[in-house]
Parts: sequence; structure tokens; C-alpha cells
Amino acid sequence: MKQLLILIIIGVLLITNCGTVLVNAPPKDNVTLLAEADATTFKTSMKCWYVLWGLVPISNNSTADLIAKHNLKNVRAKAYYSFVDFLINMVLGTFTIYTNTVEIEGNVAK
Repeated sequence: MKQLLILIIIGVLLITNCGTVLVNAPPKDNVTLLAEADATTFKTSMKCWYVLWGLVPISNNSTADLIAKHNLKNVRAKAYYSFVDFLINMVLGTFTIYTNTVEIEGNVAK
């Protein structure tokens, strides 16, 4: 029983990470945040990649480029750990490479 508990703790530590996501708007754009209940017309997502258990980002982990690319004026951002992220982390976790998913919803400027 004690060995099983140790194995579970080691397994959890291998898939745990601490990546950060910067929810930024493009400079000089008037972008507002939406509430959870507000309706949106656009939705996209991106993967953020990290090394050293999530300490060092190796991909763009800022939302500013995505917001500018799609000309969004009202946005809602959500960072989460998906099942696909879990699978990627299980395979690449031994190399200390981790991912998480960022979902951006919003309304395009008219």
C-alpha cells in the first residue's frame, strides 16, 4: 500500500506544471473583457508550450497577437489543461516539455 501511494505521488508530480498565460490586448487598442454570460461570435484556441515543468515558455503565451489577428474588441480568455494536453505531457513529460490550452472568445470589431 505504501509503495502504491509513493507511485501515485510520483505520477502526479510528473504531470504537474506551472505555465503562465499572459492575457494582454494589443497596444493602443480599446479591448474590453467580457463576462462569462456574454454572447460571442468568434472562438479560437492556441497551445502554449513550456520547458522545465512549465517554468520557461518556448511558444508565444500572450493573447495579444491572436486578438490583433482576428480584430477582436470584446474578449474572454480561458486557460485550461485539456485531455490532449494530458496526453502530450504524459509522452513528453520525461523531457520536461509541457503544454496547456488557451481559448479566446470574442466579438469582431465592426
